[in-house]
Amino acid sequence: MGTPVELTYRDEVRARAMTSAVLIGITALVVVPAWAVFDHLLEPSFATAFLRLRLLCDLPLLLGLVMLRHRWGQQRPELFALGMLSVVQIEIAWMVVRASDAREFYLLGFSLALFASGCVMAGPARWTQALVGVTWAALGVCAVTAPHQMSRQDLAACGFYLGTASVIAVIAHAQRSRLTARELATRGRLEQEQARNAELLYQLQRQNYEDSLTGLANRRAWDAELEAACSAADTDGTAVAVVLIDVDRFKQINDLHGHASGDEALRTVAALVTQCVGARGKVARIGGDELAVLLPEMSAGAAFDVAERIREGAVSATTALSGRVRLSLSLGVASASGAAAVPGDLMARADHELYRAKATRNAVSVSSQGSDVSSLPTQRPPSERAVRT
Repeated sequence: MGTPVELTYRDEVRARAMTSAVLIGITALVVVPAWAVFDHLLEPSFATAFLRLRLLCDLPLLLGLVMLRHRWGQQRPELFALGMLSVVQIEIAWMVVRASDAREFYLLGFSLALFASGCVMAGPARWTQALVGVTWAALGVCAVTAPHQMSRQDLAACGFYLGTASVIAVIAHAQRSRLTARELATRGRLEQEQARNAELLYQLQRQNYEDSLTGLANRRAWDAELEAACSAADTDGTAVAVVLIDVDRFKQINDLHGHASGDEALRTVAALVTQCVGARGKVARIGGDELAVLLPEMSAGAAFDVAERIREGAVSATTALSGRVRLSLSLGVASASGAAAVPGDLMARADHELYRAKATRNAVSVSSQGSDVSSLPTQRPPSERAVRT
């Protein structure tokens, strides 16, 4: 499989190889027959034969371009690019040994394909090395099988010209490959560092806005959410409710059973409150054993029902701590609408109701100021409260 950097490198090289293969194929498909104009100017006696060969060579070039759209071509585009350039080199080799008056111009075409491979083809330098081998082999076979043997002087000139082009093409390709590998490795390390920084930033944001013990929002996040909810209520004329929750006798839990049990109790209460509230509101730990629930667009009566479900859930969840700790909650509810939804005032009223509920514990007290629950009892009767330790 490889490391993420290696996978990125392979994918990038394959994409570049596909682009270069398509570019090489299209260029060869157009340029090869276009050079027939020079055949008429430079070698008129061979112009017809050369044109037929050029048109014949366009067929495998066209096939190579088509295959690049196939799965095989997409997996190994370098191989198809090498094949198309090899077709060009074999064609030119056949012409070089037959041209007499303008052989140097055909040698120029011979070198252009090598330079195209060295400067355009993506992937390792071995692909250009392979093209160099094909080029020399094609020239050797065509020279041996030609109807008229080339002079030693012409062979030496061809060898020197072709050798120079071969060395330059291989060096250019090798240098590009090294630069590409270095570039992609640097990019991969940069992307890894960016991912690491993003993770660190995410963790920092969590620390700034999330309580580490319970996973709830912390006081900073709560203040921002409350301010936004009250602003929306003022703008839209809707209601917003706040429920403050305190764990009864939390200090005794810590003193009698240890701070680990106290932490476990807070986590249990946090999970319970989150489950009861669901997606309707925001739950936060605003300090010590005190939690808060923000309920946008909810009246005091509806918020009272939510608070009561939380209180009852805590009573039934007292066995969650191996039977050693009995839980109960005191809850204060306040609600306001429109311009009356002021964060400081809403928190003060909810805190006042929480203080009233803590007078008897295991109770819900709700403010009737500006609410629709003036007829509801502000506390649960003693007969409905759970047994407290």
